[in-house]
This record gives sequence, structure tokens and C-alpha cells, in this order.
Amino acid sequence: MNKLKDFIENKMSMSHIYQTVMIKVLLENGGNVDKKTIAQNILSCDFSQVEYYEGTTNNMVGRDLRKNKVVSKDKNVYGLKSFHELSLSEIIKLNNAEREKSKKS
Repeated sequence: MNKLKDFIENKMSMSHIYQTVMIKVLLENGGNVDKKTIAQNILSCDFSQVEYYEGTTNNMVGRDLRKNKVVSKDKNVYGLKSFHELSLSEIIKLNNAEREKSKKS
């Protein structure tokens, strides 16, 4: 612990958020976590990337899904149409179908 504390207090570079985010994720996950989880956490804190993907969501993905009447949009909130009509087993089946489709891409 002393080595980690010394690193955080005296040596850690603050020019980017990456080191702080990685240490935070490791501490929150019992000291071990896969690289994908770390990368996702870094990405979620990188506001320039979040803003970029907000634009992608509105201008490409969201527009196509609204055009196909799959989602609705109210200001900044997207909603899956007919979600409340789905049973738990239907949600699970749709989620599994989406995962299988993603694997093939």
C-alpha cells in the first residue's frame, strides 16, 4: 500500500486521466480487472470522445432507429418503443439475438 500511496501522491502524472481512472477501477474491482473494463472506464471519462459519440448517436444511429420506428426521442432521452409491453423472457431473447448479430459483424 505504501508504494501505491507514494506513487499517487508524488509520482502520478496528471496530464491525462488515464492513470487515475485505471487505479480507481482496480480498487473498485478487488485489485484485478480485465483491460476491456479499464478501457471502457477511460473512454467514459474522456469527454471529447463522449461528445463525439453523442453526435454519432444523434446523427447516425438514433436517426436510423427512429426512421425504422424502433426508438423514440424526447429531448436527450431515447426510448425503445414498446419496451414496457415485453416480458422478461422476450427481453432476454431479444438481447441474445442482438449479441449473436454483433458477433457476426
